[in-house]
Amino acid sequence: MLALKYYDEAGRVVPSAALYWCLLYMCRSFLVFIAALSFRQDSSSLLALFYPDKGYLYISLLCAIPAVLVLLIMSFRDKIRLKGHCWLFTLIKPLILATLAADVVFHLAIGNKQYWAFSWLIALTLLVDMLCLYFVGKDRHLSFMLKDWAKPAVSEKEEPSPSGPSKS
Repeated sequence: MLALKYYDEAGRVVPSAALYWCLLYMCRSFLVFIAALSFRQDSSSLLALFYPDKGYLYISLLCAIPAVLVLLIMSFRDKIRLKGHCWLFTLIKPLILATLAADVVFHLAIGNKQYWAFSWLIALTLLVDMLCLYFVGKDRHLSFMLKDWAKPAVSEKEEPSPSGPSKS
């Protein structure tokens, strides 16, 4: 279905780079917050540059929580599979869609609060949100990955031996 470069050494589909870029974009409020915390002298001015109202930062952080959960699920995919909790992988796509929907609603609310005055930030954010929504909806790689990850791990006891089934 996919080229061999999209599989890891265990034979499972690896996430695409585009998916990681979308998740990084969705977690941008956490990245800005962490960057602001790393500047000891003037962290509040950095936050004010990206989020003029502190409420916007908190709402944006809340909107990004599902994307952070997706990153955590993807990071610990081998441990999750070995423990038999493959049902967590079915949450990936809904969590991504929830993050994007919350981000769109949030930026539309900001636009409404500004009486629909044009803002490049809001326009670009909505454009990238729509592109990410389209990507998540149409990406075959993501569909193959989620189907592959939903399969439970094969334990060493269940693996067939190279010489065939034993006759004991």
